[in-house]
Amino acid sequence: MPIHLRIICFCCLTPLFIGCSQTDDVPPPNAGGDTIRNHVTFYGIGKVARYQQHMDSSLEYLGPLFFAEIFIAAGGEVSAASIMFPAPVSERRPLEYRYSESDEIGDVMYLSGKAETDEELERNFPSGAFEFTFSTPGGNVVGSVVSFEGGSFPTQPIIIFEQDDRRIPFDKVDANRDLIISWPPFTEGRADENGVLDDLIFVAIDSCTVEDMVHSGRPFEKVDFLTFRAKDYVVPAGTLATGQTYSMYVEHALLPHTQRDYGMPAFATFAASTYMDFHTTGEMNPSYCD
Repeated sequence: MPIHLRIICFCCLTPLFIGCSQTDDVPPPNAGGDTIRNHVTFYGIGKVARYQQHMDSSLEYLGPLFFAEIFIAAGGEVSAASIMFPAPVSERRPLEYRYSESDEIGDVMYLSGKAETDEELERNFPSGAFEFTFSTPGGNVVGSVVSFEGGSFPTQPIIIFEQDDRRIPFDKVDANRDLIISWPPFTEGRADENGVLDDLIFVAIDSCTVEDMVHSGRPFEKVDFLTFRAKDYVVPAGTLATGQTYSMYVEHALLPHTQRDYGMPAFATFAASTYMDFHTTGEMNPSYCD
């Protein structure tokens, strides 16, 4: 599931974690005035601890996952995208294009992998430095280093539903009223001392036909995206259909390392995501999922 900064010299401040990739300066635009920033909003790597929340609010651990993503700007083009894994894996792997059907979020270049345990995830996706390489019509990124070093998972969120100023069961959602989704305070979240991007919260809802039908927004793509300061997220009345089942998640994301490389934000994140299915009351439209 389930991204900002000021320009600083990360090579000078954190050479162990970020590396000195000679790319801190923004490259000049090509002859047509195009730049990499016209095609990519940000990129990074992440590890996510995943939980399933049941109707009684109990949690079941689903195991962790790894992701590497390049977030493509509206109208942007990215090709030949890959990441170089740190030792002991020491292997280059390609990122694949992933089209988004959602009006809420854009397309990405993507690589992911799941594991049964945290130990297995660490073996397959070591917490070291990963190197991004990709091409755009505005220029190329070569060996941009993003590292997991020093990070850890936050506490998983607990999902809470409210309507009409009272807590409601997850199978009694009235689609004709505002739905307020909340969670215990993200106390581990912090403002970014580098001024790039504060720790984040994401809320997303999938329908039976559209992934990320509702999404609280990704940084640099939506003005009112959620940071660790957010206490809730409102799904307006009429957004959901009556008599339907939806899947959702709430994610709390810590960003142990943020930077700006090639003029673009880049980061590593450790996150905890809580997934849940819920139901709306009322008559079901049998053609809704067609």
